Amino acid sequence: MDIKNNQGIWITGDGVAELRPVPLAKMGPYDLLIETKACGVCAWDAKLYHGQSAPGAFPYIIGHEGVGIVRETGALVTKFKAGDKVFCSSGGNEMMVQYFMQNENCAAKIPDDTVDYGAMVLEPTVCVVNLLEKAGIRPGDHVALVGAGYMGLITLQGLVRGSWAGKISTFEIVPERLELARQLSPKNTHDPYSKEGEAYIKQLEAEGGVDVVIEFASTDSGFELANRLIRKTGGTLVLGSWHRDKVTFDGTLWHMSGVNVLNLSPMSNRHYTDLIPRTGVLAERGIYTPGDYLTHTARFDDIKEVNRVLDISGTKADGYIKGAILF
Repeated sequence: MDIKNNQGIWITGDGVAELRPVPLAKMGPYDLLIETKACGVCAWDAKLYHGQSAPGAFPYIIGHEGVGIVRETGALVTKFKAGDKVFCSSGGNEMMVQYFMQNENCAAKIPDDTVDYGAMVLEPTVCVVNLLEKAGIRPGDHVALVGAGYMGLITLQGLVRGSWAGKISTFEIVPERLELARQLSPKNTHDPYSKEGEAYIKQLEAEGGVDVVIEFASTDSGFELANRLIRKTGGTLVLGSWHRDKVTFDGTLWHMSGVNVLNLSPMSNRHYTDLIPRTGVLAERGIYTPGDYLTHTARFDDIKEVNRVLDISGTKADGYIKGAILF
């Protein structure tokens, strides 16, 4: 364990990542020192790679989807011991480093026999669990998912394998992602621009709309479709993707229809950290298997590949769904 030579990925300019030393902060009483084994690439990281929504001027470290092994614990830590394998959620945005500190409340154990650490990047899944809990899906509700990218597919796993939804409708325009959605939920899964998809949307509108609509398209057209689908008397719209961009909407629709609008943000739930170990349990049960959609990886010390993965995470080229940096 060579903490003194701790290295991490720094964003040093627009579209430029470099490997540089990272000093470690002093360990607090509730902190864990974690040796990183993998760190997921978030959609936010794709923007940070280009200086958007940045914490400040270049350079800065990125990464908040860390997975690794606890090497030391603070004096008052009670939930973990050295050697425990963990994933992290919340608690910091500087995890694309060989070692980092994390408060014990922002980590949860993963199986001791884990060897595929990329498959244990569960931070985004905690956000999905938060989203589905807040959505308040009642037994038999009709739930529509707009957008089956990475977060949408993880949400679909939760809807199909662990929710009270009575009917699930899914809309996705990318053929490869549409096929992945159909593998989870064969019925009522459509390209909204296909003849069948357009007819199905009109049918749902004629029936009065859908009880809960979860929007993960992150496009104006997807957002418009989500608003079309909502049941016009107290339906629920959950915004999963609009968190780093501007979006416009017709407030009349939301107000006059009594639409409930929810946000998946961890900051919207004061009990968010309670969901971190619960998500680990759900993953162990097989309800969530986010590793199914990990398409691109790079070793942290192969900086050329790191730059390639970070760039593709923004362009979504080469069949990209989810990336991770491996340590």
